[in-house]
Parts: sequence; C-alpha cells; structure tokens
Amino acid sequence: MDRARLSAVLSMFLVAQILVVPVIASGQTGHSAGFASGVSDSTLPVDRSEVRAVSNQVSNPCVGTMETRPERTTLLSIQGARGSEKANAMVLGIRPNGSVVGVHNGSANNRWWYYDVDRLANGNLLLSTTKPGISVIEESDPSTGEHVSIREFPEVLDSHDVDLINGDELLVNDMSQDGEDRVFVYNLTREEITWEYWFANHSDRFPKDGGGEYGGDWTHNNDVEQINNGTFMVSVRNFDQVVAINRSTKELEWQLGADGNYTTLNEQHNPDYFTGSNGRPSIIIADSRNDRVVEYARENGTWNKTWVLRGGGLDEPRDADRLPNGNTLVSDRRGDRLLEVTPQGEVVWEFYAPWQPYDAERIGTGDESSGPSARQLNATGIHEMTGSVGVNDTRAAQCYNYLIRLEDGGRLLPSNVGTPTDRSEPATAGTASDPGDNRELPSDESALGTPTPDAGVPTPLLLGGGVLVLLAIVALGGYAFTRRH
Repeated sequence: MDRARLSAVLSMFLVAQILVVPVIASGQTGHSAGFASGVSDSTLPVDRSEVRAVSNQVSNPCVGTMETRPERTTLLSIQGARGSEKANAMVLGIRPNGSVVGVHNGSANNRWWYYDVDRLANGNLLLSTTKPGISVIEESDPSTGEHVSIREFPEVLDSHDVDLINGDELLVNDMSQDGEDRVFVYNLTREEITWEYWFANHSDRFPKDGGGEYGGDWTHNNDVEQINNGTFMVSVRNFDQVVAINRSTKELEWQLGADGNYTTLNEQHNPDYFTGSNGRPSIIIADSRNDRVVEYARENGTWNKTWVLRGGGLDEPRDADRLPNGNTLVSDRRGDRLLEVTPQGEVVWEFYAPWQPYDAERIGTGDESSGPSARQLNATGIHEMTGSVGVNDTRAAQCYNYLIRLEDGGRLLPSNVGTPTDRSEPATAGTASDPGDNRELPSDESALGTPTPDAGVPTPLLLGGGVLVLLAIVALGGYAFTRRH
C-alpha cells in the first residue's frame, strides 16, 4: 500500500471514530451495568440530536392522568434502584403537560443515589447525592445542568437530606454505621462542622436495643429541617417517630410517634412542618410502611391526626408536599409514579417515575410544604385515593428507557425562564410545547462557595472527541500533503 492510500485509510478510520465514539459514550452513560430494561432499543436512532427530535414526536410513555395542569415545572429526584438491581440515579424537570424538560443523569457523573432536591434563593438547585461510600452535596444550575459547586463528605456514608440555613450553614443528616448516626451543621464560611447531635449520646430517648441493628442501620434518620431558628425537626425512621431537637440544649421539644407504634407512623420519610393562617402547627408525612400520607396538627401540646390519604395502590410513598392550592404532591416510591392529589383523594396529575422516585419540588411553591392545612380546607378525615391510571412493569420499563434517552446536558428548566405560562398551550400531553416558568433568573454567585475541580457536566464529544478531531485534522492534512507531493 502506497503512502497516499495508507494516509487515506487512517483518515477514514479517525473520522469514523469522531462520529461513532461520542454516540457510544452517550449510550453507555444512559444505562447502568446489570440492569435489564426488558425493552429493546435496537430500532432507536444512534445520533443523539435525532433521538431528541424523535422523542419530541412520539407518545410520552411516562404520562398518566392529566385532569388538570400545574402552573409550573416540577422537579423530581429518582434514587436509582430497581429492587436489588442498580438503575440510573436522575433528577427530572417535568412540564405541566407531562413532557420532560430534561434529565440530569447522576449515574453518568459518578453519582450512586439521588435524594433531596431543593431550590436555592439564587435559582440553583441544592442536591443530596452520593458516590460509592461517601455523601456529596452539590449545587447545580437547572438551566444548564452545570455543577456549580460540589462538597464531598467522606465521613458521611449516606446522607438523604441537606438544607441551606441561616445563609452559610448546611444542615445535614448522617446515617453512618457503627452507631455513629447523627445530624450536624456544617459552616460554609469556616468550612467545618460546628454542631452535632449524636443519637448514641441520648440513649434515654434512643436506646441501642431499639430501632434497627445497632452498629448497622440503626436509626436510619432520613430527613432534617429547621422549623424555627433554634429547632431542628428530624425523621428517625427506624424508631417510627419524628422529633424536634433544640439546637442549644439538645433536648427534645416534642416527639410524634414511638418505636413500634405503627398506628401513628411506620418507617416514615420526609415530614414537612408548616402552619396555617390560624398559627396551628401541622406536619404532613409520607408514612411509608403504612402505605399512606398522613397529616397531624398540634393542639394543646398533643399531635392529633387530621387527614389521611390511602389506597389507590399507594406503595411506600417517600415524599408528600402540601401545595398552595390545597393539593398534595406525592412521590410514590414502589408505585413508580409522581401524583398530585386533591384534598378529597382524587388524582388530577400523574407522571411515571421508575425506579424509586424520592423527592419532588414544584417550582414557585417554596421549599417543602406551604399549606394550607386539612382543617383550613375542610377536608379532615380518611380519604381513599382514586383516579390514578397506574403503571405496570412494561410501561415502567418503557418510561425508563424514554427518560435515559432524553438526557441533554442536564437542563431541568425551560430555556425561556422568566416567561409566564401560556394558558393557550395545546392540550396534547407529553409534547415539548410548554413555555417556561415564572421565576427569577439564577445568580452568578454560588451559594455553596468555591467549586471543586470536577465541577461541570462531562460531555463525551468534548472530553474524548476533541482529541480525535485534532488527530483527524492532522491525518487529513497529511493525506492532502501526500497527494500534492
């Protein structure tokens, strides 16, 4: 083979690498090892831009009941497990009509689980996630998917929740092993832990023979929030109770539930504390193992049950937020769906979310629940959930495959942010025609401080393809030189 032909062959090979390698890399980041979707993807186009175009035209398999539409985009974290198998950990942006703005693919960025997602004052998102064996707290720009700041906590095994409080403090739960369960405050200015509550130091309240196995998954405290300037509310799941800890004294101000008292709570998640116009404190809780959502009101120093949502296939719900319109946004973990339910129990908005949806936030409604209470809604009592289409294994797998192919740099909010929702939007569910959200534009300033070196969303074309492009240019230049000489 002469020099010209050899150079031409090398050039063709390198060009093929440029076109193929980024596509392969993109496909690999969309799947987790050992997970079988049950749906063939052999007929899908290989070019990502073509995938996005086709995805916007085909029917969205993730849309369920759509009786009414919210006014804003909804954010949802998906933990990333299907039974004992690993699936993609993701955060989704879901338009009012059920179409998907985008998918922040944590598994493509070396994240193992996704848990809590909160909106910060600067417009960015605060995310609680993990790498294998350590907890990671990250701030992400929802309009680009960029990791603005990343804080790793190697001594924290599996944090489910983090809140930014008092301007420069992170309030974090820690479910470490060996009886080291705690909640703590990390000061961003001083870059150190400034307050800790170790459950093992309070054996009068949390005996070592209670909860789960001491030295293993003992308390499984899975949620913490500041309910006033000096009080932290903590969900102690394996003790079937929610408690309020005084920051100064570390004494319990109140307790809801008791270890083994399953009529009150049974291994609950994500309690939200809010007050109605009458000032009466209320808590809405995803009462997971009781397969229900329950609300309690504080009256004369006692917590009284005022509202229950059950039935309709609810299966270990993980999160429940009371929205300003009185409806409740429910992440149904083993039901693989996100639901908006009226006070009377009717599902009016439904989105499928495999596997294991965890935390949901409706843009523009504030962090966690904002009321009103069941009493204010004249909706006290037990309500059976109705109106859900429900999702079977086949539909869930189709939805999962659809979502992992929509990942596009991690954008979670529409590009035309700051634009009011267009009420004249077409009624077809699942199409990407919704306009943006009525919200403030993100600030350039990070809430968590200096970004870490690995901040940003890796793109296979930029990381690997750039080198190949350079090599191809060199090769083509060599071929042209050979032809001339």
